[in-house]
Amino acid sequence: MGSKAIPYYYLCGALVALLLTYVLPTWPLKVVFGWTCIALTLIASAYWLNTARLFRKKANGRIPWYIRWSLIPFLVGVRVYNAIARRQDNLPAFQQVAEGIYVGRRLFSRDMDTLKDVPINAVLDVTAEFDALDWSAERAEVNYLNVPVLDHLAPSHEQIHQALQWIHEQQRQGHNVLIHCALGRGRSVFMAAAYLLAHSHTKNIDEVMDKIQGAREVARLNHQQKKALQKFIDEHQELMIKRAFIVANPVSGGGKWSDYEKPLKDTLTPYFELTVIETTEDKNGTECAREALEQGAELVIACGGDGTLTEVARALIGHDCKMAIVPMGTANSLSQVLWGLSSKLSPVDVACETIIEGRCRKIDCGWVNDQLMLLCAGVGFEQQMIEQADRSAKDKLGQLAYIQGLWRALSEDKQLQLQVTIDDGETESWETASLIVANAAPMTTLLAQGDGEPVIDDGKLDVTWLDSEQGESSPVKSLIELLYASITEDQVGMNTHHTRVKRIRLARCDGEALDYVVDGEPYSADALDIKIDKHALQILVPDRIDY
Repeated sequence: MGSKAIPYYYLCGALVALLLTYVLPTWPLKVVFGWTCIALTLIASAYWLNTARLFRKKANGRIPWYIRWSLIPFLVGVRVYNAIARRQDNLPAFQQVAEGIYVGRRLFSRDMDTLKDVPINAVLDVTAEFDALDWSAERAEVNYLNVPVLDHLAPSHEQIHQALQWIHEQQRQGHNVLIHCALGRGRSVFMAAAYLLAHSHTKNIDEVMDKIQGAREVARLNHQQKKALQKFIDEHQELMIKRAFIVANPVSGGGKWSDYEKPLKDTLTPYFELTVIETTEDKNGTECAREALEQGAELVIACGGDGTLTEVARALIGHDCKMAIVPMGTANSLSQVLWGLSSKLSPVDVACETIIEGRCRKIDCGWVNDQLMLLCAGVGFEQQMIEQADRSAKDKLGQLAYIQGLWRALSEDKQLQLQVTIDDGETESWETASLIVANAAPMTTLLAQGDGEPVIDDGKLDVTWLDSEQGESSPVKSLIELLYASITEDQVGMNTHHTRVKRIRLARCDGEALDYVVDGEPYSADALDIKIDKHALQILVPDRIDY
């Protein structure tokens, strides 16, 4: 059966059931075939949308009762078909295809003795349509993971990566892993083949399939599954991150680490060998990340505010080690850039999902003199806002502390006389109350929105500055203009200005030291030399971006 034709088969079945519902004379039969029509239509829609979420299968492998009842006609039919197929195959419930890796069909209570004899310590269930065994009722100590995939279809790249990370960690712990689907023919074979390809020198799917078929003769991949597997292998040359280090700032966000630590560890431990390093007054994020690199880190998970994330990133630039983030600060601007609003709603859940899925994006980094800049550097209003929002204000008011600080800066409306050199051009004199140089900035960083949100991987710095016109309403008009630009990505150019550069140099015209901020931290220097380093950092993100 071609995978693309599957929804049409189910739709045809639904139409036949609908016709029988109309022509049959008795109500009991009308109910049965009407029910069948609804169930098959739902299954057809699931295949069209390529989503197994229809079954609402939970982490423990149980499908809610209302889903089971809704789909009874479909489930009865699949159970009958699978029972016949098992008799025809006449194979054991599962078979070993590689050291510590087994492939098999759906499990029943009668299989428990065989599981314990091997023993099987971990079960990866790739069915969407069947309940898993209740391991607590079976009194079996088995680690279980469900990655729901529709029959005859291929899992998504995120599902494959999640499964491979989990299998790898179970193997590292010395567990034998059983991968099962309904019959042990397709979906389970796909995951086993993906894992073997990730751990072998060959990238030839046929060679790996020959090995699996030598152990389980019914193992097959259809055309769509084989194509999806080849694409995944081609695009994910570095599949397996084994050692992950968490670098956490325990004082970020008023001490959020105490609330985040346990759920973070509980979620990630099945996938990685985790080590936690906490920052101290004497050891910042950069030093902690370097310690992780010395111990062989392949992934460093930075937990803290934007300042901590920048410290960790500094150590990882120029290394193959990847970075992930768990936002725990007040503003959390970097997570807003990468995740959008979800960074505010469920930061730990989004962070864990991103880390497990393992999608990597190369982003630009800025340098301010010798200082790393992931987000932006600012003079004028931005610097005054950060200065006003000290630690006690942030702990008390949260992000409102920044709004309060910005309001005070706007009220004072201090103008700066600056010498500005863009790229290799002539030095000019500018007068402005605010100048922001941004590698990346969310919409909430309004002063950086001269042409909409800066793009974090375009190899350019976005420079936004305000007009030198003074007056009581001038700063307010500038903010309204920036808000319009952030929403429409159109420059108005009346009270604000914007340009994109690769390098910009700033100094005060009077020769005094220039106060500035980088990623929310205040500094002072005689002059600033800000430049871009394109695609310098590998970071895990929830979206796959092609550029």
